[in-house]
Amino acid sequence: MNAKESGETSPETSAALFEILGQFNKTGTELKPETRFSEDLNFDSLVVMEFIADVEDHFDISVPLNILPDIATIKDLAVAVEKIVRDEAS
Repeated sequence: MNAKESGETSPETSAALFEILGQFNKTGTELKPETRFSEDLNFDSLVVMEFIADVEDHFDISVPLNILPDIATIKDLAVAVEKIVRDEAS
């Protein structure tokens, strides 16, 4: 699930993701919506799983593992989180 070019996410979702990412950002990379997890932040699979677990805890959701390969940027994740929250609320 790639973020749609016109897809906007709430500032609250992005702020929460930036806050969670702070402890995982070992490279000191400036965090922006287009920041890529593997290329910019050098996340390996273990770090991704730890990060996703923290995201799930924060938002009280379950992120399906099959969507992870399609989430490359912080914005992609924000769009996915908001969709999961909406889907789980209905």
